[in-house]
Amino acid sequence: MRFRRRRSRTPEIVNALHAVADGLRSGSSLRQAVLRAAGNNGSPLAPVATALIAGRPLVAALRDQAASRDRDDADLTSAFCVLAVHAEAGGDPLPAVRALARGIAQRAAARDEAKALTTQARLGARTILLLTPAFLLLVGAADPSGALSWLRDPRTRASLAAGLLLQSLGALWIGAIVGGVGHSTASWATRFPLVRALRAIVAGRPRPTIDGEVADTADTVAFALDAGLSGSAAVHAVAPYAPGAFGRAVRIAAADVRGPPHHALALEAERLTSPPAARFADAFAVSASLGVPLAPALRTLADDIRERRRMELAEDVRRASVRVLVPLGLIVLPAFVLACLVPLFIGGLEGIAG
Repeated sequence: MRFRRRRSRTPEIVNALHAVADGLRSGSSLRQAVLRAAGNNGSPLAPVATALIAGRPLVAALRDQAASRDRDDADLTSAFCVLAVHAEAGGDPLPAVRALARGIAQRAAARDEAKALTTQARLGARTILLLTPAFLLLVGAADPSGALSWLRDPRTRASLAAGLLLQSLGALWIGAIVGGVGHSTASWATRFPLVRALRAIVAGRPRPTIDGEVADTADTVAFALDAGLSGSAAVHAVAPYAPGAFGRAVRIAAADVRGPPHHALALEAERLTSPPAARFADAFAVSASLGVPLAPALRTLADDIRERRRMELAEDVRRASVRVLVPLGLIVLPAFVLACLVPLFIGGLEGIAG
């Protein structure tokens, strides 16, 4: 459901950014372009336009909307944050708006590709799980009296109950395997070590979420740098809207006023023990020591992370196709035998015996 919401929302964000770019190209100010783009039906900029009409400053309205978004609206949060930074810096926002729309569209295409990769595994699992219920429905439709006799006989009734119970367990197991592909989020129960160990054995170990958080934050900081902000100012501007555990680390580093931001970022990256977070901090350190541009390094980091995640997703899909064979052989097929074949066998023996 989260994927569907984000996929259906992304075209609206991209269209709104294109409308803002068209307004800027025609000579309108950023405020006028936002108001014009918000007039389209279903535009995600409509709340900003409402605040502007009520007299709210543009920067404050954009930042308020960025702060009100949840983690499922990472694209929309990034758009509001980038527009707010450019409105505050006063530079030309047109290149950034175009690049942001293109980047959001590319990320949406990558998510659609990830969904397509998992479709085959999901359909195969559903087909396997529908085998037993479909057979039982076929028997009930072909011979209702025979199906009722299964329910009256305690032996066939016990066999049916055991088969359906195993079928449910197999469905849960296969659902955990297939549902974990492409999703790096874990439930609250995985905070317990025993649950994490069992989940890793049964369904595989989930991918860490921090990689995607680093990529999204790196992209947004790069856009803030394009607006003319310094590295420390860009971190302070983006930190309140950075997602997840990495966002909390960036906010802690931004609040540290004892020295340059790359020192605090390095300490937080060491605490997180995440290679992408360490690369994020290293980019700031190299830029501060050598004077190299920081925005291209951050965009390269984001692209590398997303490319690696695509490769990991393809690997997870292949592993899931193999893992599904375990519950299929241990649970689903025995469930089919107990729920379908054993009652037929018992009924056949009774027919032979007269």
